[in-house]
Amino acid sequence: MSVTIDDVLATRNPASGGEVGRVAATSPDAVAAIIGCARDAQAGWAVRPWNERRAVLADWWRILGRDARAWSDLIRDEIGKPATEAMAGDVIPTLDALRWTVKRSGKLLADERIGPSWQRWLLTPTGRLRWTPYGVVGIVGTWNYPLFLNAAPIAQALAGGNAVVWKPSELAIACGEKLQRSLEEAGTPPGLVAAVFGRGEVGQALLESNIDKAMFTGGVETGRRVLSTLAGRGIPAVVELSGFDPAIILPDAPVESTVRAIVWSAFVGCGQTCVAVKRIIVVGDARPWAEAFAAEIRKLRVGDPAEPGVDVGPMINDPARDRFDRTIRATVEAGAEVLAGGEPLDRPGSFYPPTLLSARSPEPERALEGAFGPVVLIRGVDDAEAAIAAANSSSMALAASVWGRDRRAARAIARRIEAGMVCVNEAVAPTASASAPFGGFKSSGYGRTHGELGLREFVAPQVLFERSAGGFRPQLFPYSRGGTVDKFLGFYRWMFHRRA
Repeated sequence: MSVTIDDVLATRNPASGGEVGRVAATSPDAVAAIIGCARDAQAGWAVRPWNERRAVLADWWRILGRDARAWSDLIRDEIGKPATEAMAGDVIPTLDALRWTVKRSGKLLADERIGPSWQRWLLTPTGRLRWTPYGVVGIVGTWNYPLFLNAAPIAQALAGGNAVVWKPSELAIACGEKLQRSLEEAGTPPGLVAAVFGRGEVGQALLESNIDKAMFTGGVETGRRVLSTLAGRGIPAVVELSGFDPAIILPDAPVESTVRAIVWSAFVGCGQTCVAVKRIIVVGDARPWAEAFAAEIRKLRVGDPAEPGVDVGPMINDPARDRFDRTIRATVEAGAEVLAGGEPLDRPGSFYPPTLLSARSPEPERALEGAFGPVVLIRGVDDAEAAIAAANSSSMALAASVWGRDRRAARAIARRIEAGMVCVNEAVAPTASASAPFGGFKSSGYGRTHGELGLREFVAPQVLFERSAGGFRPQLFPYSRGGTVDKFLGFYRWMFHRRA
């Protein structure tokens, strides 16, 4: 959690309360000058050949790998995750994302020839597709995966030839400082990548500054305000917002393995994961499944992740825990039944136990939508069609999963679910794919991160056409010169469009 003392930001361990990070806040008035410095640095960075940009990114990848254990310990202390979970879910995916960027970006950013094909009859010239940087990219970062969700897009923005000015979350300033230092150690030119620290007013100053593209990760309501700010100036953006992810369980799903996998997918990161399973939709009788889930959830050990054997750590801070508890209470008032957890733990730290709710109607789901914490709600439906309708009923559509032995049947259902990522017999873990694009539909945002499509978000296509000076151009004025052009166009239509 974070506190502000005058112009200093500090974060505290959400389990023990000990201070983890402290940094001077950036004045909102200083952001414009920082952007100006980044723009100056970007001019030189953009014209560097790929092998020089690649060398800097490769050094950064090496530095992060060298410090992997220190990163997992810092994420444990500042965010409240077990160190093993921080390594598996944050550090390793970051290293994989940087490896992908270093190994693949050069080929993907190279110029491409666009031949005229049949249009050579129209004297259409050969084109060359170039991928050009936007300029200065402004990134408003997040805290729940403070390395992976920030480092991967920074790497792709730099690969594309951009400068980056980014705001680490005020809840993860120690991680933000460490990430910025690693970039400087890697040899990024002065000013090319700059971190600005602060709360909402600093983020607002960044979004209102002279940036050329933005990226935001966070909640739906804040994301909409971000887009409103950018839209008035025509600034494009990638926004990755919240999810309310469903898991459809088919009648042939094996109980033990399915329950264990979904329990992890619901409570990894103390449920503070945008792709965490929040809704379990059982085709058929949900009661046996509810009992199995409750039994498995009660086995989880909640505590300070610095202690051995802890499965689930604290929520990020007390205000987040209290907001989450109000949502749980509202969901119960809407008709949900508490089967496990359901109220804060009476102990120091921002702890809330893994919570299982059951429902017999959609109303409790609507009350729970947007909850960001350790909860999953289970209910039964009559058939697969009802399950698909329930999965697609949310305004959020980030990820989803289908569980069953018959993979063909599960795949057929998966293809009808509205979500940016849909898994069969899996959830959450594929988000770490370095090659696959990640992003959502509906209120869960738009644009993509990771892989080729993520890289393309940070470059704009430019087509260069050229031909020799002078030469024959039959389309020029005046149109009154005989009927040669009309006859040719008629022949062209007959050749290439007679079946249209």
